[in-house]
Amino acid sequence: MAVVYYNSEKDSENPLGEQKIKLLYVCKAETVIPTAMHAHKNHLELQYISGGKAHLRIGGHSYNVQAGDVIVYNAGVLHDECADPECGMAFYNCGIKNFQSPLLPENHFLPQGVKPVLHTADMAETVRAIFHAIYEQISQKKISGVSVCHYLINSLLIILSNQIVYEQLPQKYKTDAYFQRCKEFIDEHFTENISIEDMSKIAHMSVSGFAHHFKNVFGLSPIQYLIRLKIGLAQKFLITTDKNITEISMELGYDNVSHFNNQFKRFVGTAPRNYRKLWVGNEQFKNLKHIYNELMKS
Repeated sequence: MAVVYYNSEKDSENPLGEQKIKLLYVCKAETVIPTAMHAHKNHLELQYISGGKAHLRIGGHSYNVQAGDVIVYNAGVLHDECADPECGMAFYNCGIKNFQSPLLPENHFLPQGVKPVLHTADMAETVRAIFHAIYEQISQKKISGVSVCHYLINSLLIILSNQIVYEQLPQKYKTDAYFQRCKEFIDEHFTENISIEDMSKIAHMSVSGFAHHFKNVFGLSPIQYLIRLKIGLAQKFLITTDKNITEISMELGYDNVSHFNNQFKRFVGTAPRNYRKLWVGNEQFKNLKHIYNELMKS
């Protein structure tokens, strides 16, 4: 498996004369390794499940996905994914920046009230072919690959937009204002030393009542949710920066690196150093900070 980053100042003209969508990366992988809670703050991500099954948690709601499904991660939406331990999960995904849809924030493809899992049905093979073509254009450094990808991405977005009307969220997913405010507090302060008592006060609930309600809504206890947020950010640091393991541990608020290593391995199934080696290799991570910073520039 490998993430292929696209970062070229050449050949960056917009062939359609429309909004200047920028492809940040494309990935093709087969894995059983889970990805903990994380968000893409400044870009939109599209993922196509090409094989296997997985359980996803997106914006606090749970979904089971399988081959043929497309998952849309609007910018800033927290999510995690766990592949089926028996059959694993095969997928393509790509990160897109500078996407603008009418009446929605930048890098938001789906409006509120729409499920982030789109079923491609009879268009599944076409969608898979588009993702594969994008991957080949970039990974094989094809001539004018960025221009070709611009057409491919726009075609993909048009196909997916036709499916939005069929994927409305049921009313049961709505949460009360106090509880939502508490979740937002956790999402913003999870690297700090916050306690379940702090969370329950914001939710205007008793500690036991809050813990019970939180698990009913999000499928995780508040402490499990906090840990997944930390591990998710650790995974992001490991594949997008050159921070060492100790630096990452400290930035996440862990008292010592051994505790961090143990929690990471317990959830992911492998140590942080091995996770980095698996995704980006032994040496490439030393250049990741520069690559990632360049990619995220407007």
